[in-house]
Amino acid sequence: MTSVNIIQKMGNIDKRLLYILLALVLLIPMVSPLGLPISISDATRQSFDAIDELGAKDTVIVDFGYYVDGAPDVEPIVIPIFKQLFSRGVKIVALGMKDHAPMLADKLFKPYEDSKTYGTDYVNLGYLAGAETALAAWSKDLKKAFPRDTRGNPTSGLPILDNINGAADADMYIFFTDSAADEWVRQLGQYNIPLVAGLITVVAPQAEPFLASGQLRGLLAGLRSAAEYELLMGEPGSAAAAMDAQSVGHLLLILFIVFGNVSYFASKRREAAL
Repeated sequence: MTSVNIIQKMGNIDKRLLYILLALVLLIPMVSPLGLPISISDATRQSFDAIDELGAKDTVIVDFGYYVDGAPDVEPIVIPIFKQLFSRGVKIVALGMKDHAPMLADKLFKPYEDSKTYGTDYVNLGYLAGAETALAAWSKDLKKAFPRDTRGNPTSGLPILDNINGAADADMYIFFTDSAADEWVRQLGQYNIPLVAGLITVVAPQAEPFLASGQLRGLLAGLRSAAEYELLMGEPGSAAAAMDAQSVGHLLLILFIVFGNVSYFASKRREAAL
């Protein structure tokens, strides 16, 4: 069998086999990460450095401004940041103006329930309706906006909030969202505290001017930034594995296209020779 015949047969391979091969190529790096090199962007490094300046006496307000359908692109960023904050002893106050916020926060706090104390090391204040109006309200008077947390505890009696009455009292405000960053910059810029944004990939370019102007101390965008963040922490995780799978999957698709075109032109050449 000539090489031309082999190429033609490869071009006519059963598509189901190609799908199986693609599935395997995507699955293997997720189970056993390959550790493919990833360049670290300046924005990710800037975000990491800003958060890494925090210490055990600091308190961060974390705003869950995304819905469950935005979680695949945003949550991989939250996971390593929570790990970094808790490892440094930073206290976390979670809240949000989207009704999925309490559930999302509880899910991400769950791994730390045994090692951290609720009400002292972290708290979930829940959800306040009103969009940007709600953001303006709690940034000015947190305990008035949230008189009780999601467990029914009066916020006035929580140790974590002893010295936190509004956004100005926090050492940093980190917001994760599947929408634009404008409202956070508008409402929180007046308090002169560091702002770090974690956004879905498609809206991140809109926030880049805020990073360039210094209104944002950090900007993280989607799965790629999450993988970079994991590498900066020296703990490659699910985001880095997903980037491995994505890279290998793209390479395989390119090979499919190349072999498909080579097979097509080989067939045409053979037909012309007959």
